[in-house]
Amino acid sequence: MLVIATIFFLTLNGFSQLRIELPHLNQEWLDHKSRYGLKFSEDEDNHRKSLFEKNLRFIINTNSQNKNLTLKMNKFGHLEKQEMPGFINLQRKLNLDEDEDEMPIFVGEEIPLDFDWTKSGVVSPVENQLNCGSCYAFSAIGAIESQFAIQTGILPSLSKQEIVDCSREYGNYACFGGY
Repeated sequence: MLVIATIFFLTLNGFSQLRIELPHLNQEWLDHKSRYGLKFSEDEDNHRKSLFEKNLRFIINTNSQNKNLTLKMNKFGHLEKQEMPGFINLQRKLNLDEDEDEMPIFVGEEIPLDFDWTKSGVVSPVENQLNCGSCYAFSAIGAIESQFAIQTGILPSLSKQEIVDCSREYGNYACFGGY
């Protein structure tokens, strides 16, 4: 009998984890629309609010699982996953040579199972590219900043805008994407 009661309790507890209460959902939705200047028709507003709620529940659920990341709501919180590519407008595809040699395998010291560079103070804070599809610049500059910090102990803040503005002749499209 004790086993059945324990299973019942654990099952009930598991279901309560799935049900996330959002007592301030309406206010959070209004704040989200205000923060990002969003206006919708009544039908569209209902649809977007339900997507916002779904995404908010995902964020809360993920954050409650004590993973090594923390999710936060952003300006895309009212969108479906399929709508995201439209915001970066990236059309060009890479032409990779299928016959290229594979990367050589480095043989040396044993690599630890995990290592968190953020704890070493050599990773720049997360930044927002806004509506500009300039992730290529943000990621490249972030990697350069981190390598500089690893080598010198100084974490610089370099200009992403310079890459966005000055790399068109190398095949990039400013806010419309790049490689």
